[in-house]
Amino acid sequence: MGAATLDDFRTDVSLQDLMAHVIDYNAFGVWRRQGWIIGDEVVELFPTDDDGWHAAESAAFSTAEAANLLLLPGRPLDDDRAWVDAAHMLYDASMRAQAAALAREKVDFFIAGSDMYQACVACHNRYVTGGSMEPDPTLKPLPGREEPPEQ
Repeated sequence: MGAATLDDFRTDVSLQDLMAHVIDYNAFGVWRRQGWIIGDEVVELFPTDDDGWHAAESAAFSTAEAANLLLLPGRPLDDDRAWVDAAHMLYDASMRAQAAALAREKVDFFIAGSDMYQACVACHNRYVTGGSMEPDPTLKPLPGREEPPEQ
């Protein structure tokens, strides 16, 4: 009757366009709202008002939900479970970013954003460059998950 079936999904948007216009766009909505620029002074990039935190939370939610779009019929690039695992890594990290943005927890938000980045890099390592999906420890912005520099 009213339930959707596999035949109801429309997935003619290319994977490249999905990545560029949905996943990347929203992931950058998280990443550009976090971190520190360290120079003569330390400048925080985190939101400073409710509107900014709401935008960060919405970008994280959108990225999480977009990770599910990667699992629609015809989207996975192979039959290996690695594609599903990569989408789930992105979803989980994005939901942690959403929760941290909602709680206004800067360090947790930053760590979740780092985990989102690791999920993207792991997937790209396998499906773009043909390498391993193992996380690259050199890409962690906070080695050992240390506290950020004091202002």
